[in-house]
Formats: sequence, C-alpha cells, structure tokens
Amino acid sequence: MIRTLTGILACMMLAGCGVQGEAYQPRPTPASQAVIYIYRPYELLGSQADPMITCGHETIELDKAGFDEFIADTGPVACSAADDPGADLKFDAHAGEQYFIREDVASSGLAGSRVHFKLMNPEVARDQLKDCNRQGIKQ
Repeated sequence: MIRTLTGILACMMLAGCGVQGEAYQPRPTPASQAVIYIYRPYELLGSQADPMITCGHETIELDKAGFDEFIADTGPVACSAADDPGADLKFDAHAGEQYFIREDVASSGLAGSRVHFKLMNPEVARDQLKDCNRQGIKQ
C-alpha cells in the first residue's frame, strides 16, 4: 500500500503541473480595454487532449496547468473549441475590467473530448491561476 502511494506521488511530482513558462502575474488593465485570462487548471484525472480553442482574437492550445492572457476591446467576446461546437461561451467585455475563463476538458470515450468554458469569479480564478504557467501554441 505504501509503495503504491509512493509510486503515485512520484509520478505526480515527475509530471509536475505539465507546463513550462512564466508563472501567473496580474497585468495592469488598460482603462479603455479589458484583460482576458483563459486557463486550464491541472486535474489528475482530466483528459489528456489539448484541443485548439479560440477566445476573442486568440487561438491557442492549452495544456493542463496552462494559461494565456490578452487584451480585448470592449464588446462581445466569444470562446469556442475547434472540435466541440457545443462549448461556446459568449459575454460582453467592459473597459477597465478583467475576465477569467476556465477551460475544462473531459474525455467522452469514443466521441473524443468535451470542452467546457466557465466565466469565473476573479478571486477564485486568481487562486487557481497560481498553479498555472503561461504557454500555448498560438496560430
């Protein structure tokens, strides 16, 4: 039993949080635009898939424990996953505001993976972002 737990802990430590890159640091928000953070927290049992997503004008592939940030003009912002049209999230961005979008990816068997976006409470999101690093493959 102890060997099993030790083995699991060793695998978790070797895997780490998965993403190499800059740790989360809050960015100043421009008075006339919004800052949008999109992130995918590390989940031990989460899907291994890294779907291509588009949020605002950014297209990125987030690994577990990865995040990206971008500046957006005020107005409508849409987030979607390339292979999961049901995952869409839409909201209005306001000048001087910060928005935090959590991406969750779950395996759905033979159908592949399902993506879910959630607009998060800023305090909860900032706490979750502490375990994430900036990364992504931008297109």
